[in-house]
Amino acid sequence: MFGASIPLKKASRLLGVWPTLITVLTAASLLVALSADHLIVAGIAVVIPPLVIAWRQRRTLFARPRGAAVMRRYAVARYVSLAAVAALAYRHGEWSFLWLIIIALFVITLELERSIQTLSRFTKVYATNFPGPEQRVRAAFRYGIVYQLGLAALVLLALAPSLPRAAAWLCLILGLVIVGVGLFAVKDCVDRIRARHAFQKHLPEALEELEPVFYLYWQAAPGSGFQIAMWLPYLDRLGVPYAVVVRTAANFREASRLTERPILYRQYMTDLEETLVPSLRGVFYVNGSIRNNHLTRYAHLTHIQLNHGESDKAPSTNPVIRMFDLNFVAGQAAIDRFAQQGVAMPREMFRIVGRPQVEDVEAQEHPITGLGAPTVLYAPTWEGYHEDARYSSLLSGTKIVQNLLDRGCTVVFRPHPYCYRTKTYRQACVAIKKMLRADAEITGREHLCGYVAEKEMSIVDCFNASDAMISDVSSVVGDYLFSRKPLAMVSTRHTREEFRSEFPMARAAYVLDATGEELGNLDEMLEDLLVEDPLAQTRASLATYYLGDIPREDYAQRFIDVAREELGVGIGASHG
Repeated sequence: MFGASIPLKKASRLLGVWPTLITVLTAASLLVALSADHLIVAGIAVVIPPLVIAWRQRRTLFARPRGAAVMRRYAVARYVSLAAVAALAYRHGEWSFLWLIIIALFVITLELERSIQTLSRFTKVYATNFPGPEQRVRAAFRYGIVYQLGLAALVLLALAPSLPRAAAWLCLILGLVIVGVGLFAVKDCVDRIRARHAFQKHLPEALEELEPVFYLYWQAAPGSGFQIAMWLPYLDRLGVPYAVVVRTAANFREASRLTERPILYRQYMTDLEETLVPSLRGVFYVNGSIRNNHLTRYAHLTHIQLNHGESDKAPSTNPVIRMFDLNFVAGQAAIDRFAQQGVAMPREMFRIVGRPQVEDVEAQEHPITGLGAPTVLYAPTWEGYHEDARYSSLLSGTKIVQNLLDRGCTVVFRPHPYCYRTKTYRQACVAIKKMLRADAEITGREHLCGYVAEKEMSIVDCFNASDAMISDVSSVVGDYLFSRKPLAMVSTRHTREEFRSEFPMARAAYVLDATGEELGNLDEMLEDLLVEDPLAQTRASLATYYLGDIPREDYAQRFIDVAREELGVGIGASHG
């Protein structure tokens, strides 16, 4: 039991420091409104709490309105503020039936917030792009605008008793508008809930009408959309109906921005059973998520791992890949990699399909030895989830980029999207972009970085804009091999000899030893990369080893043909 002597510090910890302080401040303003003789003094006291709330919620007030998550914030303090406004109006002769209606409207608004917040918990995403009635997965508007307008109106309401009578009528109009918006938000929530229940009830019929031949199954951390984005265009080219099945709401939102194919959100393992329609023959996977096994347990389907890149990283030889029926790999190197790492894999589960994503990578036109000021792509990877996957050179990135600038190079900077998740890596990205922009102002060189290189341009665009690349142990190295252009890899934990032994792809690259702070062989590496290029022939042979012995013309067709064959779809057939 909590007694009356609970310390303020403990109460603040339980309720939240700012809500507690603002509630105390609001209670004090109520006392002033009840006792102060001067209208101005009382008015100032009453308006301070909503202004403090507005300051605390300035992002909600002055930025884009948020969703229902902002509802009910500082609700107790706002109720007390309404009481203070009513007391102020009453003590100074402003109280009337008009004020009673105004206060009632704002109380209704606060209760509507409670309803919106409660109902919104049941307005889950569920599906989109399916035939039939529209799937209501998005709100008609940002429900947070109710909170935004209500808080702004509360400030005006606190001032109204000190202003001309017209201010009270303005508060009445605002109150009516906010209640109307709140009621519309409630109706929208109810409509979305009904639409979800109706869709769920008829899901088997919807799937049977769609007749999906396969699913693209995806579960990953937020911000991982690139994992499926690289495969969607090629799955579309299989020419058969399919759907994307995701396991998190964040993945659903990302996928819905990437494709117009049907997307189905299945939160629980048992939800997957409803997706097993007679037309379904197989499932494609793009990562090693633990939730993959929720679907691979259905043995009558063909389960195919695509992964999301070709590299020597540790996850590429994860034994968990044995859970799939087939592993589509780019070339022979991916098969040999398992044996080299001591991971026993049945040979019959592999299919060499190339890396269809590199079909638009342009081949080298002229040897780099003839270029005076080449353009170099610096594409560092991220830090990885585990110690054995920490290959990033980004913390040495400023030294690498500065040396490129000193040599007169133009730089394309394209870090892995996950680099921004960690403070130190994010700071390194910012520092490099500042260097490039400062150099561009001085020299006029057109470096590519930031939004242009990371959003407007694809990774293939970055490949094609460069004459050479510096990267880490990363799938971009394997993809860049298709261009036959010179490349370098950075070793952050091994000597050059150890690095080439552990990561065979490095045999095609010039290796920078970044195990110390000095980057001792940086000049030597850049000389080989940008001037001499002694590994040109080696790269050509290793490109075949890693990316398959597949004719460059219609390179992506190999994946399409093999995928259709494994799904049992005739080469000439098409289901639209």
